[in-house]
Amino acid sequence: MKNPNFTYIFFYSSFLVVIIVAMFFNEGLLLYFKPMIPLSLILLYVNSVKKINFLFPVSLLVLAITNIFVSLDFVRYYDVIAILITSYYLLCVFLSREFISKQDIKLNKLTSPPVVISIILIVYVMFSIAELALPKIKDSLAGVISALISMLLFSAISFFIYLSDKYEKAIFLFVAACCTLVVNALLGINELYYYSRIFTVLINIVETLGIYFFTRFLLETKPVNKEFLKEKYF
Repeated sequence: MKNPNFTYIFFYSSFLVVIIVAMFFNEGLLLYFKPMIPLSLILLYVNSVKKINFLFPVSLLVLAITNIFVSLDFVRYYDVIAILITSYYLLCVFLSREFISKQDIKLNKLTSPPVVISIILIVYVMFSIAELALPKIKDSLAGVISALISMLLFSAISFFIYLSDKYEKAIFLFVAACCTLVVNALLGINELYYYSRIFTVLINIVETLGIYFFTRFLLETKPVNKEFLKEKYF
């Protein structure tokens, strides 16, 4: 019998443990405790849906493996990390694609001041990430580019889904995309230039919130209008 309450408790407990470890203990211990978070969200997802889309648990397993390599040595294993993180974002894109149609991608939606400001911030963050990463991992240019493109693609799709205003809880997806940008910016600084325990704590908090809200979106979203179900999606 499914018990969603237990899975939520497991997730919140895992989140708390990871934050405590990040704040007060050796960062290397995150290698053992951080996989609890994607595992808890996989259980939450499996316990909450009637039909499982296996791309979701696979995406979280990919993210868990990525975090293991980040904890081991970010620079040494960057090529592997880039492949894994690119795969993760592409899986997120495939999971999100059913919520967007060709009609939703309208350039005139990008001209309002809030949207323009958001786009400028996104471009600035991505440029900053590339500027930080390339001098330290200049032999991994292809990896940096693929990770940035896949991240931009996921952020763009999330953004258009949010702007389309066709689905409830779309704000969760928008928050998940924003968390993605923040995590990657902080991770680049923390691993390549200036290590700080505060950054480590923030990275773990924001990353966890990002995948949590993405999970909540997949579990709880539904069309605002049932007529949207009749549209032809990608």
